[in-house]
Amino acid sequence: MKKHLLSLLLLSVAAGIVAAPLRQPNQIRQYGKEEGMMLDLNKVSLGTLNDVEEKKQYLSTVQLEKQRVQNYMLRQVYENAYTLYRRGDYQRAQEMAQTILSIDPNFTQASTLAKQASHMGAYGTISESEVIEAKFQEANRMYESGRLVEANEKLDEILTIQPYNSKATAWKNRIDKDIAQEYTRRGNVAHEKMDYQTALDNWYNALLIRKDDPTLVNKIAQTENLLRKQQVKEAMEQAMDYYNKGQFLESYAVFERITKIQPGDQRVQKYMSQLKDEIAQGYYTAGNRSYKSQKFDTAISYWNNAKKWGADAAEMDRLIKNARNAKEDALRRKQEAIRRAAEEEQRKAEEAAAKAAEEEAAAAEEEVETVMVEGDGLTPLTPGASGAVLGPDANNTTSGIGGAATRVSAEASEASRQKYIEGLDAFNQDDYERARQAWIVAKQLDPGNTDADLGLRKVEELTGIR
Repeated sequence: MKKHLLSLLLLSVAAGIVAAPLRQPNQIRQYGKEEGMMLDLNKVSLGTLNDVEEKKQYLSTVQLEKQRVQNYMLRQVYENAYTLYRRGDYQRAQEMAQTILSIDPNFTQASTLAKQASHMGAYGTISESEVIEAKFQEANRMYESGRLVEANEKLDEILTIQPYNSKATAWKNRIDKDIAQEYTRRGNVAHEKMDYQTALDNWYNALLIRKDDPTLVNKIAQTENLLRKQQVKEAMEQAMDYYNKGQFLESYAVFERITKIQPGDQRVQKYMSQLKDEIAQGYYTAGNRSYKSQKFDTAISYWNNAKKWGADAAEMDRLIKNARNAKEDALRRKQEAIRRAAEEEQRKAEEAAAKAAEEEAAAAEEEVETVMVEGDGLTPLTPGASGAVLGPDANNTTSGIGGAATRVSAEASEASRQKYIEGLDAFNQDDYERARQAWIVAKQLDPGNTDADLGLRKVEELTGIR
């Protein structure tokens, strides 16, 4: 952007300096506020270009057009700068030349003009003819020492200052001829060594100078043909080497490169057709292997590639559909297995919880509740401690009263036992009266309930109540 602003500034300065006497450059329409000499791409749409290469080519064309416009404008400004130089306004001529170089550093004429204007501004007493003569002498020394390109550049500097200097023009034509001969010689040497690319590079450089040399044109045409054959031969060897190693994709890529060098080669087309079949078969086989290994996504990818390389599209689509169905089935089976495993885990957890609950309930039922009796305080008073209730014949309990055995029914024995437990619970809660009443009833139900007897004696000891 800085360059574009400088170019705009340059145009305004040039217009103010030369005014009417100088030829004004043609006005170039400006697109945008800061683009100046450049095309405005903000409104350019690439949406209609479908291919990436087409877009690249389009942008390249736009860039070339921008460069062409810039070169045209710089040339107009250079002419104004040169006019200022011819008028003796060296300072402003130098400024304009330097501005041109800030936009295009490779503008050789502007570089020469800037140097010369600077020199003339610093040494105004030295005439231009003396500067030109000094440059002629320097160009001659370079020519004599074989530095033809540098001598030619020095003559360009002279022609920049004095475009119509006949002596410089004649010398330049002579040196151009010598340079063309040297390029031609180097091309001939390279051609003898079968280095066709180097030969062509040198001959094309010569052709830039000797544009109408039919002999040189013929040599270039023949060598271009030889170079193509050489490139095709080398590429064919590389392609066959890849093929023999089983690297079919790499081999095919090299054959494609050959078609760009030498289009329409029937032999190459035959190889490429055969390679496509083998590549497609390779992808097809790889897809089958992946399918058998249940790598369904990989198999689908292989079969898609096989289709791209010419395999039967209908068959590949059928295989791809089968692979997708198999993938869905495998996924469903996996999900079902996961579900079943989760259900089994839940069932086991529930069974374990139920078993633990049963064991806890059983343990609660078997828990022994104790009442301490006289003695050392360690004798437990437990339900069924005597054989009256929990004896070997609980349903036919007998008790001796006055030496005579009295049979107690099973129902009375069980009721006596429950009353004993009720009294035991009250005793453990320090409710001795309730415990005494319960044990009295227990004795009434089963006079042989010795546990109730023990309980009553304990209550009597604690309370003094009979």
